[in-house]
Order: sequence, then structure tokens, then C-alpha cells
Amino acid sequence: MPKKERVDGERLRQEVIDAVKTIKNGPQVLKLYMEMCARCGTCAEQCPVYYGEPTKLRNPVLRSDLIRGIFKKNETWTGKILGALDGAGDFNGDMEQFVNSFYECTGCRRCATYCPFGIDNSVITRKGRAIADALGYTPASMQRVVDISLETCNTDGASPEAFKSAVEFLEEEMQDEHGIDIKIPVDVEGAEYFYVPPSGDVLVNPEATTGIAKVFHVLGMQDKWTMSSKCFDGANYGLFTGNDADMKADNKPYVEEAKRLGVKYMFMGECGHAYRIMKMMMEKGKWWGDLPFKVINCMEWTAEKIQAGMLEFDKSKNPMPVTYHDPCNFGRSCGIVEAPRVILNAACEDFREMYPNRGENWCCGGGGGLSAMDDIQEFRMNVSGRKKMEQVRDTNAKYLATACSNCKRQFMQLIEYHKADFQVGGVHDMLSRSIMIDGKAAEHIDYVGKMD
Repeated sequence: MPKKERVDGERLRQEVIDAVKTIKNGPQVLKLYMEMCARCGTCAEQCPVYYGEPTKLRNPVLRSDLIRGIFKKNETWTGKILGALDGAGDFNGDMEQFVNSFYECTGCRRCATYCPFGIDNSVITRKGRAIADALGYTPASMQRVVDISLETCNTDGASPEAFKSAVEFLEEEMQDEHGIDIKIPVDVEGAEYFYVPPSGDVLVNPEATTGIAKVFHVLGMQDKWTMSSKCFDGANYGLFTGNDADMKADNKPYVEEAKRLGVKYMFMGECGHAYRIMKMMMEKGKWWGDLPFKVINCMEWTAEKIQAGMLEFDKSKNPMPVTYHDPCNFGRSCGIVEAPRVILNAACEDFREMYPNRGENWCCGGGGGLSAMDDIQEFRMNVSGRKKMEQVRDTNAKYLATACSNCKRQFMQLIEYHKADFQVGGVHDMLSRSIMIDGKAAEHIDYVGKMD
């Protein structure tokens, strides 16, 4: 798609101000956030970025004030009369500072959990990013991911042929593990379940997908599910750039593919923001009207099968200490916290919790799409990811499971950067290693690096 033309000079200043002023006619909650902050500092105490570097530059209140000050000066009577005494201020014209500030927020929403007024700074962050995007200032590394996804329907830019080759490889590996054919159906019309993972769970760290395939096999449901060779990546970076049009454009092909396949369920994989968009925004918001299918998540589905006694495991295949990182979008935005723990407790000998956890977890430091931005790697390694690394080390775990490709990428880089002694993978990865098929579990194969 054509690159957005940057706006500069006095026109830039006025367009930023005009964009902030539109908040008065936007969502009521955002307008309230412009007026109700008590500046108590609670959000800073709970922010992974401020924890990593407790300076004014990293304070979420001051970041949000970049927008809140402009709004107060232009749209509130107290701001117009009292000026700076009420926190009102001007846009200083420094677009680089503006963009950098909003791309140093991980959008984790931990602030909202602890704020006495429930202020969610990630909402203000998304507004800031939306302004930057409209004016052509989305960071190039982030924009590149959006453009690739809109062009190819996946953030890796992989072709349907590359996807099919990856699936064939995984089927061969499962044959080697179990000595039987375990299929990953592709483009099957009339299937009940349309599996939509992040592309990384097929092309980079595929054991989550083999785990899903094995569950369907054990349940005798190999003919009940399918993937799509065109639409195999639920990731949607329009959420992270603040561009609603891009977010919906990225979402639409998956809805059309689900209709074409005639499925009953869009079966979302281990990707919190993908599920959040599909379930909490697209389905509930009726972006495309009433849908002929229901959006569900794979972890909740698998956990139900485990609790019903339909799956058996050999925990000795996962003897190492295992902990779980709650992806922020699953833990706080979608409330999926118990299902992954049901799976990990069933599949592993030694599952350990990080504290705090579930909806109070600390972000990995790569949230809000930041894990895709290698140009801010030092920030992610030493500032935003600092607290999470401390949490993992406190558990003495040797394997960290998480249900998010962005989190996995962040942790992989944290491990390499800090020379840490643990591995990272998905929740269904642990299931794939220990699920019993015909009375025995897999002879484990390490997929990482084999598909390069």
C-alpha cells in the first residue's frame, strides 16, 4: 500500500491539535480520561516501563499528558482559564518526542487494574499512535509489518505454498514422533473448526500447532477442523498503530474465509490480541453484522476436554520446572487465565507460578507490538522487560510457557541478551510433548531451527 505522506511544520502542529480536539466527540471513556486523573502516581508504580527506568520520561501520567494537556487547553473551560495550573499545555511541535513516547508504552493495561479511577493509559496511547499514523509518523518497523500483513494476509509475508510446505513438514515430524499419521487439514470446506493461530505457531515455533493437531486426532475429530493456506495468521497490527481502517481490513479476509469454508467456529490460537480483536471487538461490535460462526479460543476448548477426562498425559516428558507468563491481552483484556493452567498442570510435572499473575501480571516488555521493533531492542531488554525477567528468575523455571508470539519473540531476545538459563514456548507445546496417543507420548523432536 502507498506510504503515508508526512505532515510537517505549522500544519503538523495544527493537525495534532485538531486530532486531539476530536476526543470531545469520540468515546466517552476517552473524554473522561482527559478530565479525571488525580496525578496520584499509582499507575507509575505499576508500569513495567517506569519500573525499568523510574524517570519523568517513562511516567505514564506525563506521557498521557502530551494529549491531555492539549485537550484541556482547547476543550475545557478550566484549562482555558487556569492554563498550566490545570495541566493545560500546547503541542510543542516535537513529533519525534511525541511518537517515541507513545511507542514506549507496552499497552499492557496494568495501570488500569490499579488506578483508583480505572484510567486505562493504553487507550490514550492508542490515540497518540493513531495521530502519529494519520500524519505519516508510524515507526517504519511497525508500518512494515502492517503493510506486509495487508498485502499477504500474514505478518511474515509467507506464500500459501510456503505454508503448505510447513504443514507437510509438521506432519512428517509427528509421524516420526508417534509412528502414525496425524493430519493438519488445509482448505477443507465444511469443517466445523477454522484454526487461526499466529503465523509464528506454524512457521517459527510450531509445537503449539502440532499440539492442536494431536488433540483433534485423539478425540477422533481429524475431519472436523481445518486451516487455511491463505489466512493462517491472526496477528493484526492495526490494533497497535491505532489505525482502525487497517485493523478492519486485516480482519475482513479471515471473516470471508470462515464463511467460504462454512465453519461453525473460528478457532483462535495462542495469540491474545488476535482473539481480543476477533471476539471482543469484531464479534461483539458486529463489524460485519451477525456472523454464521462463533469465535472461540483453543486453550479454553482444550482445557474443557482435559477436565472432562478425554485426554491423557505422560508428565515425565516434561520433568523440568515450568512457569507461565500471562499475555496481557489474554490475562487482562480477555480474562483467559485458568485454561492455560489447566493444560500445563495436566502436561507438566513441576508447574510453578510467577507472582503476581493472571490479571495482575507484569508485561513481558514487548507488548503493544513493540517486540516487532528491533530498533528499540535496548529499551525492551533493559527497561520494559526488566521486571518480567526478575519474575522468571525468581521461579527458577527452566521453561517458560506463554500464549503469544510477540511475548515469545521478546523472551527469546531477553534470554539471548541476558544469557538466561531457560527456554520459551507455547502452552500447547507442553501438551504436544506429553499427550498420550495409542498408549504413549511422543519421542520429542526439537522443531526450533529445523524449518529454516
